[in-house]
Amino acid sequence: MDHHFLINEENYDKKASDVEQNQVNNEYEENKPKKEETMIEEDLHIEEIHQWIGKSTSDVTKILGKPERTDLTQFGYEWMIYRDSTKNLQIGVNDGNVVTVYSNHHAMPLLHVSIGMSYEEVDAFYEFNNKVSLNGNGALRTYDFELSEEEIHMRPLVYIGDGVWAQFYFDIYDNVLSGIRYTDQETLLLHRPYSIVYRGSLPEVEELSNEDWKQVQDAQARQIFDLTNDIRKKHGLTPLEWDDATSNVALGHSKDMHQHGYFSHTSPNYGELTDRLESESIAFRLAAENIAAKYVDAIEAVEGWLNSEGHRINLLHEDFTHIGIGVYRDYYTQNFLTPR
Repeated sequence: MDHHFLINEENYDKKASDVEQNQVNNEYEENKPKKEETMIEEDLHIEEIHQWIGKSTSDVTKILGKPERTDLTQFGYEWMIYRDSTKNLQIGVNDGNVVTVYSNHHAMPLLHVSIGMSYEEVDAFYEFNNKVSLNGNGALRTYDFELSEEEIHMRPLVYIGDGVWAQFYFDIYDNVLSGIRYTDQETLLLHRPYSIVYRGSLPEVEELSNEDWKQVQDAQARQIFDLTNDIRKKHGLTPLEWDDATSNVALGHSKDMHQHGYFSHTSPNYGELTDRLESESIAFRLAAENIAAKYVDAIEAVEGWLNSEGHRINLLHEDFTHIGIGVYRDYYTQNFLTPR
């Protein structure tokens, strides 16, 4: 689920909506990203980023160097974050091997497609379906993901071979591919991003300590910040600045929702967004809030906001200059701000 809420201090008007989550062509060769832009060595045979799956951590650092940062996840793997003018790349590593890769950058080489392609172009190649069966290694274990019509249009799932699955994230308003995540089967089953019918057992996620959860939450807040500004840049907007005080307000709201079992912009304990900002002496001219819950991670939460009209308005509002982000477990809050 996710909510949006836009507040203008001088003309206060509450608007909230609940959105449930149960969310080539002939020119392709001309537009295909050039391989040399990724600095990939030929001896590793990495021509598209899905080929990182199964490679070692040392392979990654040998070619791409030291990551900007390493982010812990609740699924046991760590994201190696690479961000510069030529790439936005998240490489997930578990037990020394790559298990998932995500990018939203147009220069990243992808299998048969590219960021910015239309839904119809990608669908023509991969033929999206609402039922996707995974290899259960025998009749005693079967796994079938069942996608809703909304999910087929927003984030379809396809098997591309060699044990690798692709999740395509589409901006349904611009009708273009906005991001892609490649994943091995074990990690996909840990994520369980769609409704699943299965026989046998599912892999379990190990319980995290409170200290580990804090690392995960801080990492996801940072990822949301990066992904939000990526979206704004693609639409020709100025990136938002991180605001610590507003982030504390956002974190408090995410934690309050989780601990008290509600999902709303109105806290039974701390009131509306205006109340929460004013209680921290945050002066603002314009403020807005996006919230989400029960998404797999930061990537899915941001993609969900992008494809919900009210949340998208907040993400792409040209008057906002600052943002505070707080994640607590699987509750996500963005507070957008124009300071007074």
